[in-house]
Amino acid sequence: MGKNIEQEEVDKKQTKEQVLTIKKNRITKIGKSIKKLVVLDQKQIKKAINALLKFRESTHTDNILDIKDDFIYLEIVLNKLPIKYSLRPVQIQLPNAIYNQEMNSKFCIISTNPQRQFKDQICEFDIPLIQKVIGYGKLNKKYPTYTDKRKLFYEYDLFFCDQRIYGNLAKGLGKIFYDRKKIPYPINCENITQEALNELQNFTYFIQGNGPVYTVKIGRVAQTAEQITQNVLAAAYEVLPHVLQEKGMSLSCLRQLNVKLSNSVSLPFYTRLSVREIEAWKNK
Repeated sequence: MGKNIEQEEVDKKQTKEQVLTIKKNRITKIGKSIKKLVVLDQKQIKKAINALLKFRESTHTDNILDIKDDFIYLEIVLNKLPIKYSLRPVQIQLPNAIYNQEMNSKFCIISTNPQRQFKDQICEFDIPLIQKVIGYGKLNKKYPTYTDKRKLFYEYDLFFCDQRIYGNLAKGLGKIFYDRKKIPYPINCENITQEALNELQNFTYFIQGNGPVYTVKIGRVAQTAEQITQNVLAAAYEVLPHVLQEKGMSLSCLRQLNVKLSNSVSLPFYTRLSVREIEAWKNK
């Protein structure tokens, strides 16, 4: 006899969970290997960070037309394009948060319908950074035009969504969210807690894209060089396994690790030479 619908759903769910477990285990294994093979010089990182902070201080003005981006970015440069890539955000934990009340951070959650059900669920929570809940069904009604969606894009620092509607967001959010890599991170809104919602601020969110250069926010110019350096180290070792775990990728594909501001040159703190470059250097 054939399987019933309920059993097929269970098997499908188990298969999906098994795939995610296999991927998670592969990333963990790669991460352990990278920590052994990629030695990052903390002094070199801090030197680069201090140079960026000095550059920022020398170029910053109070002109309202100046760029308001005060983030410091980790930049990963590969020498190969990935065969596969994903636009699904990856959560990267940082030892020093770059989103908090002092930095006037604002989060927005896109919920399933009805919106009121989720709002009522969290209304008693103390979650200062979450300042807006939008029902998925209201996205096109409240933000019908590109201008409306662009305004929403700039109004909040980070966006999250109920994981059940993650795959249906593109039309409601529009091109700007996907072109500029500000795609909502999917969360489990069925069993949400105050602790889980407040924990979201302790992460940065990385989107791989199609490479070969990736950037991820890892610091703020208001932080100390020591705090930013700690974030660089933590983020580099956590992001690299996600980048290099795809088919056809390996550590040999890593070219360079840099830090930069939105309006500065990239300052390298790690460069991996190819076999040909090493041989050329030896034969000088």
